[in-house]
Amino acid sequence: MASLNTLRTRYGIVLSVVIALVLVAFILGDQLSMQGRTSNMPEDKTVITVNGKDIKASEYAKYQELYRETNLSADAKADLTYEFALFNAFSKDALEALGLGVSEADIKNYAKIVGKQWTDQYLMYGYPADIIKSEVERRWVSGLPTIDMSLGYTKFTEAYVAANYVNRLEVEKQMRDANLTFDGRYVIVPYSAMPAVEVSEEEINAYYEANKQPNKRFGERTLRYVAFEIEPTAEDKAEVEKMVKDVDAMVVAANGDSETIKRAVRSIGGKSDRYKLFSALEADVAEAVKGGKNYGPVLVDDEWKASYVVSDVKVPESFEFEVVTADNVVAAKALAEELVAAGGDFTKLETAVDVANDSRKMVNMNESDANNFIGRKVGDIFTYTYNNKPAVVKITKLGDVDRFVLTADIAKRIEASELTRNNIVKSVDTFLKDAGNSVETFDAAATAAHYQILVTTANRNDYTPMMNRERGVRNIPASRSIAVWAYDAPVGEVKSFHGENVIYVAIVSAINDNKYEMINTRAVENTLKHDKQYEAIASQLAIGAEIEGATEGKFSGVKFADYSVDGKYDQALVGAIASSRETGVETKVKGTNGAYVFVVDAINGDVDLTTVDTERTPSMTQRESQMGQAAVDALTSKAKVKDLRGEGEI
Repeated sequence: MASLNTLRTRYGIVLSVVIALVLVAFILGDQLSMQGRTSNMPEDKTVITVNGKDIKASEYAKYQELYRETNLSADAKADLTYEFALFNAFSKDALEALGLGVSEADIKNYAKIVGKQWTDQYLMYGYPADIIKSEVERRWVSGLPTIDMSLGYTKFTEAYVAANYVNRLEVEKQMRDANLTFDGRYVIVPYSAMPAVEVSEEEINAYYEANKQPNKRFGERTLRYVAFEIEPTAEDKAEVEKMVKDVDAMVVAANGDSETIKRAVRSIGGKSDRYKLFSALEADVAEAVKGGKNYGPVLVDDEWKASYVVSDVKVPESFEFEVVTADNVVAAKALAEELVAAGGDFTKLETAVDVANDSRKMVNMNESDANNFIGRKVGDIFTYTYNNKPAVVKITKLGDVDRFVLTADIAKRIEASELTRNNIVKSVDTFLKDAGNSVETFDAAATAAHYQILVTTANRNDYTPMMNRERGVRNIPASRSIAVWAYDAPVGEVKSFHGENVIYVAIVSAINDNKYEMINTRAVENTLKHDKQYEAIASQLAIGAEIEGATEGKFSGVKFADYSVDGKYDQALVGAIASSRETGVETKVKGTNGAYVFVVDAINGDVDLTTVDTERTPSMTQRESQMGQAAVDALTSKAKVKDLRGEGEI
């Protein structure tokens, strides 16, 4: 290995040491992990096979460690781990073979670049030099294990995109497709009007074998499941209603005593913490307060609500003040007395103090803080706990006066009680015993217990529509745990899962183990019949020819982007017409609905071929972007992968 001293630059002096330390750590880590193994350890099973090469669980676990501490979703970590495993098992050697391997010089150059970038970023935000040094080291160490992959894929992407070229014919075609329209005549002989033909089973099978497509749902699990909804019973609803109304009775008995009201409301999870602008109250609450009443209790969407007025005041919406902190409460009180005697002038105090200017808004203060400011006027001096320290405050300016209301609020949702939840869990346990380990016993148990059986699928490529892109099974929210279990579960395995207010019991009823899409016999048969019918009649197709079942028609204004011609949805016909370069030529087309012959009588519009070079630039830019996004997939798709990852590894 070449010397690492070349990294000793203004920005990279630490990096050479870091690289050496990391390499030593990796070597020692391997040795220690081998020393720690015993014959009693579980089997080191294969989790992924790439081109016949097995990636064992122990190796895969090391890859997982690279992403364990990142703030990513579980599935994002799993995808990155899989990507890194595939790189080490396939892409790294493939890039070397292409002459695009990552050299030590590449890493050194990258270290210089990012070292400077990171340092400049921290300098811009005013970080001290020692902090910058440690942060650059930390970022380098965290990214070091995957630098080969990052730089390798970057080099491949650049080479892949560099192969992009849009020739003149492509640009000309794009211009024609965008600018030209076509008028003309056509004749169609629908397949239904043609002589019937026969297609043999051998022909169907041969066509399928020649055209079969990879099955995108390979490995997909079909799940049958029962949902045990955790819903409150009539007794639960009555209990919550009694609880709320008991509090309401205590509030009435309190006869306006604010502490008793707040204590009663808080006893069932209510709160009373901040003043609100009267104008910001909910309409129903404001209406009640306006009439001098409390709001509720009232049931709204399975939630009991109530708001009891604790305080209703007109005070400034903001307070500006000067403040000085003290060592303790006694010192603060003494300082306040001295300040009052000095006429509120901090400069006249015997001891010099650091005076700060600050402000508070009523809507941002909790009740305790607000009570310190309510009733204050400019010039008032008082002690106050300021940023958790005893302090002396002098009011210097008041905001506009507004109406503020402090309410004690109840928002008690009706939920299933602990007893109800326990009873549902018992029902689940009973069902699990009866469900057995087959689809037949599962269905029988559900039928006997009058539960509806639902069906869904779990596929590694399925994500729930959430920002963090967690995997899940279809139609079940927050179902990553179900999906991860299903990936590794055999047919007949049953398991329960607790969701939000629901328990799911699922069984794997089938596994899609077809490597290729299933044959659609009817579709293949129709395709072959249409091929034979077209071949039988193609020689007779001509404008004006006497053909049984033929229909003539006209078209005008046809463009490449159209879907139909003269009301007939047939993109094969649209494409053929829009590709015409001269008029008066009869052209035959095997369409979706029948056999066509058409003649273009007029080509409308204009294509200025002198602008081809100008038009090529945006086309190349667009293609470069598309190729850049597809580059890594294009490389890794050459690997033959068997994904055997199970629960805990996904």
